[in-house]
Amino acid sequence: MQTISRKFVVTASLVIITLVCSCQKAKAPEAGEKESTGAAASNAESEVVLSSEAVAAAKIGVVEVAERQISGDLKATGSVEANPQRMQQVTPLVAGRVERVTVSIGDRVQVGSPLAVIASPQIAQMRARLYEQETRLAIAERNLQRVQQAENRVGVIQAKARLDEAEANLTRTRRLVELGAGAGKDLTAAETAYKSARAEFDFQSNISLNREVQEADAEVQAARSNIVHAKDELRAFGAREADVDSGERDTSRIIFLAPSAGVVTERMVNPGSGVDAGKPMFTIADVSTLWIMANVPESQIQRLHIGTSAQVRTAALGSRVLSGRVSYIDTQLNQETRTAQVRIEASNPDGLLKVGMFAEVSFQIRADAGKSGRDRELVVPSESIQRIGERTIVFIPKQGEAGHYLVRDVEAGGEAEGFTRILHGLTAGEKVVGVGGFTLKSHLLRGDLKEE
Repeated sequence: MQTISRKFVVTASLVIITLVCSCQKAKAPEAGEKESTGAAASNAESEVVLSSEAVAAAKIGVVEVAERQISGDLKATGSVEANPQRMQQVTPLVAGRVERVTVSIGDRVQVGSPLAVIASPQIAQMRARLYEQETRLAIAERNLQRVQQAENRVGVIQAKARLDEAEANLTRTRRLVELGAGAGKDLTAAETAYKSARAEFDFQSNISLNREVQEADAEVQAARSNIVHAKDELRAFGAREADVDSGERDTSRIIFLAPSAGVVTERMVNPGSGVDAGKPMFTIADVSTLWIMANVPESQIQRLHIGTSAQVRTAALGSRVLSGRVSYIDTQLNQETRTAQVRIEASNPDGLLKVGMFAEVSFQIRADAGKSGRDRELVVPSESIQRIGERTIVFIPKQGEAGHYLVRDVEAGGEAEGFTRILHGLTAGEKVVGVGGFTLKSHLLRGDLKEE
């Protein structure tokens, strides 16, 4: 019994050892498979492999990374907008009722063109005060003329009579003294009487008369000043003194004239409607110059400056090109498009540009070293650039292995004339895939989906 038990134990031990060794040998290839699979996945993320037939079918072409002078045109898209600095609203400063409107939306007006006629009680009151001051002026002027007629003043007339009498008495006394028939004391008395009469006459002329003349003149000047103030008040409210409707004068009417030349873009009133003070009635836009707001990528903003020349093209202009200059560069970026708005002022003498049009802008960039300190830039054909999510990549042909293409991340700049600037990731003379890059991108995405 013991011999049988001992044999069973030995046999069981040998079986267990054999199983353990077999398991260890089986696990070794499995681990090797996992390592091989991981390497393949890593290669799939950085390399794309195509057969020679696939390469020929995709017509894959290889180009070199070129280096060129930093100059030329920078293209961007934008839209035409009105110049708000050349837009003006016609706003009444008095309330009233609209009697007539003489313009419609789209009409061109000149400075001083009539826009609307409004009847306002406030204007009627101001014109009544003006008429009252004009009446007071007329009365003051007649009173001044009357006062200036010194012959009608009793005091002056009496003083003049006494002066004439004293002068005659002095002449007669002086003659008698010369003939020896008069005394010297009589001549002295006559001279004293003459001087007294002269002094009284001067007093009556210079004091009494002048005082009344000055008072009458002051009334005239005050009336004239009130008239000027009344007219200035009417002018400040937009009123004109011209008659309305075939010379028939209505003191409550006020004609609103165009303050500037342009096109009527808004009309907010109609005949019979009431208007409030400070509420706009019309908007006049001067469209002789317009703004083109171009959207420039943030990587290109540093290449522009105030005064940069630009050419504007739109579908409506056909082959015609308008010239302008950069007048403003926005200090904030659009967070969604990562672009900044650049304003170009362009003349529009023929009115061909319309607000809201889409436009293509070509900025004439001057040659400079830019922020990088270089006077040249790296470029590749725009078809070489591929984007996967937030990544920007190019495909590099692997040396010595046909059909093998490495994936490399790059930082791209702006695009111009079919070429894209390369800011980081490539060097001059490197070869990249041009035509067929999209096919490689499709194979790369297909491999990622299989892994998933």
